[in-house]
Amino acid sequence: MPRFRAEIAALRTYKVGRQLEDVARAHGLDPSEIVKLTANESPEGPFPGVIEAATRAMTVSNRYPDNDCWDLGHALADELGVHFSNLMFGAGSVALLSEIALALGGPGTNIVYGWPSFVMYRFAAIWAGMGHVEVPIQSDRSLDLDAMLGAIGNETTVVVVCNPNNPTGTIKPARQIEEFIDQVPESVLVIVDEAYHEFVTDPRYQTQVPLAVERPNVIVLRTFSKIYALAAHRIGYAIGRGDLLIELRKAQAPLTVNRVAQAAALASLGQPEEVERRRSANAASRHHLVGSLTERGLPVAESHTNFVYFELGDDAEQQVADMTAEGVIVRGMGGGWVRVTIGSDLENRRFLEALDTARVATGSSGAGPPSGW
Repeated sequence: MPRFRAEIAALRTYKVGRQLEDVARAHGLDPSEIVKLTANESPEGPFPGVIEAATRAMTVSNRYPDNDCWDLGHALADELGVHFSNLMFGAGSVALLSEIALALGGPGTNIVYGWPSFVMYRFAAIWAGMGHVEVPIQSDRSLDLDAMLGAIGNETTVVVVCNPNNPTGTIKPARQIEEFIDQVPESVLVIVDEAYHEFVTDPRYQTQVPLAVERPNVIVLRTFSKIYALAAHRIGYAIGRGDLLIELRKAQAPLTVNRVAQAAALASLGQPEEVERRRSANAASRHHLVGSLTERGLPVAESHTNFVYFELGDDAEQQVADMTAEGVIVRGMGGGWVRVTIGSDLENRRFLEALDTARVATGSSGAGPPSGW
């Protein structure tokens, strides 16, 4: 066997959540009847016009994609009110995280972030040979910004603020984020991960894009995987100062965003009414789902995203397994907490029914109230 780096050998491969076919085989279920609520995917398909645009792009698959994402970049820059030079595209926000870590990492460096938060921060650090400092979140399941500031040391080159935070769904108000950034040394890059930005309706929240295009050490990450429903195409982007992005691109492989992804993302833009429709529909379903879980006496974090983080207790793992056997896949997050993606009305109803069945089976509770969906 080749000699692997010790920290890579010690890793467990990231688990993306059980696939429908795997669950169907294990439990003798029809794949079409399984409800997958593990990956924060959109319950709806792509935006109008996207399938046609992607199909056209497929006809020239023999040609490499535009390395600069020129058409998409200029359209997105207009929509965001930034310059084309303020944008860097990647094969999803995970790829961008990895490239940033490669550019700023290496032995003797570390990255600071809240915990629990997006586990890929840990992976990106390890891949880049960085240390990682995981700062426990607060009792309200939100990031502890003061503790994160205190964790920044001479070795720190990157700090990540996931806002809204995944998996908890909580937010930090814009003023607190800005005060945090003001206190971070300019030698440390602040990544504000806004993957779930489009779902937020709370006026306390604001994007940090205006700060990112001004400050030399701030980057905002966004993705087309969530509200834009392009998870399969792997396309995300970073927003920051042009001189900063030039340096970061040195750690990025060429031609990283494929032609179909660029076409699909471009066709998704310029549809603010569709974004608002999906945001409003998600907010209504989130309110209903949080209420249904609260009625069942379950602790629920205050979510501003397209998922809900709630506590099932000591037998959470068994309840998750029981729900999976019923054809409803949710994500156990450890410590008795579970994350469930907000699905369609039918999917949400199936989830609540499976949850009630699992709680009865483990003796956690009787059946819950009717879902109302």
